[in-house]
Amino acid sequence: MISCKNNYGQLGILPKEKFKFRPSVYGIIRHADKICICKLKSNGKIWFTGGGIDPGETREAALLREIDEETGLKNITVGRLLGSFENFFCYQPEDWAMHAFLFFYECHAHDTVFRENDKLDDEYDFQWIDANRIKKEELADLNEEIFNLLSIYAHRD
Repeated sequence: MISCKNNYGQLGILPKEKFKFRPSVYGIIRHADKICICKLKSNGKIWFTGGGIDPGETREAALLREIDEETGLKNITVGRLLGSFENFFCYQPEDWAMHAFLFFYECHAHDTVFRENDKLDDEYDFQWIDANRIKKEELADLNEEIFNLLSIYAHRD
């Protein structure tokens, strides 16, 4: 049995056989003094653009694909690896669970206009905000780890 959080932040315990391995990549995308967040419409929590790495795909290629698919932003420069984390999570009500390795990269956007909302994923609301406004409890998961990563990144010149 493995302890994990669901997309509503509730802790649960699931059998290990339920978990699918999922390497994934996420961008902390900066433009000037703002970063791109996605607010999850299901729970109001904050997360970042990204997702699963397809077999045979590099992390950078997966990140650029995910950013384009989710936001429509195309002119992105991928920078350094900011951090990586192991995580177990499940998604309700779809009833799937993941054993994930999450890689977070610093990214720079050279444009800021998101694709029209009606063409975006219905689950997310993308916004540009000041990283210093994000509170630890607003994060969807890995609150301590991601908050620390943001604190370091937000204070870089």
